[in-house]
Amino acid sequence: MDSLPDQPTVERMARMPKAWQWLALLIFSILFAGALEFAALPAALLIGPMLAAILAGTNGATVRVPRPSFGAAQAIIGCLVAGSISADIFPVFYKEWPLFLGTVVATVAASSLLGWLISRWRILPGTTAVWGSSPGAATAMVLMAGAFGADQRLVAFMQYLRVIFVSMTAAIVAKMWVDTSGIEIPAIIWFPPIDPMAFAATLGVALVGSLIGKLLRLPSPFFLGTFVFGTAVHLGLGVTMQLPPWLLALGYTMIGWPIGLNFTRAILRHATRALPQ
Repeated sequence: MDSLPDQPTVERMARMPKAWQWLALLIFSILFAGALEFAALPAALLIGPMLAAILAGTNGATVRVPRPSFGAAQAIIGCLVAGSISADIFPVFYKEWPLFLGTVVATVAASSLLGWLISRWRILPGTTAVWGSSPGAATAMVLMAGAFGADQRLVAFMQYLRVIFVSMTAAIVAKMWVDTSGIEIPAIIWFPPIDPMAFAATLGVALVGSLIGKLLRLPSPFFLGTFVFGTAVHLGLGVTMQLPPWLLALGYTMIGWPIGLNFTRAILRHATRALPQ
């Protein structure tokens, strides 16, 4: 894995009992996520806990998320992506396939060139620059980057910085040129009624998909295995999955924490030096 030499760990949080470290991490995660949600920024449930974990990690926190929890969270995100795919998109894609294909090829080519240049100019190490510049769902890119040996910390820094800048730009453009006066954002129902069949299907898809990913030795097996299997049963068999907001919040947190806790001050300084000065 591409990595950078770390400086000695800051002992500020290391001297705290682990129970207090977890409590501090949880409190700051809620505060950061709440602030981002209030600002209507996307991925608040992941970025908030990740920022809290970065704060803890750069101050010497010694707590770590168990690997099974990290894997389970990836499977939950795989279910989310699989469940969001609808058969209705295929006729639209087929009708306008030259436009879609051209846009995808141009976007991938431009981002790949940018990543290659960042790597060649040694702004960021190795494949980290390529994955950090890759278009697509930020969470998926971060998970895949780790499976292919890139530094997930720097990839996450690049990807979620992009998410923040793009969302802020979109919000400004929408406010200036789009009339949104009649549009109301629906309130989040954190604990909706559970559909036993749909919720059980979600857990089953996550479990079976993860096992398939491990057996096939896929990169990022928990995410990719669940995504592929979930898409197949969702589109092929019409299986409906239920992902209540509290489960998604838990999944995002279990992804954001491990990434953020691995940050050190040396990594953070290196990441900020890569920004335009």
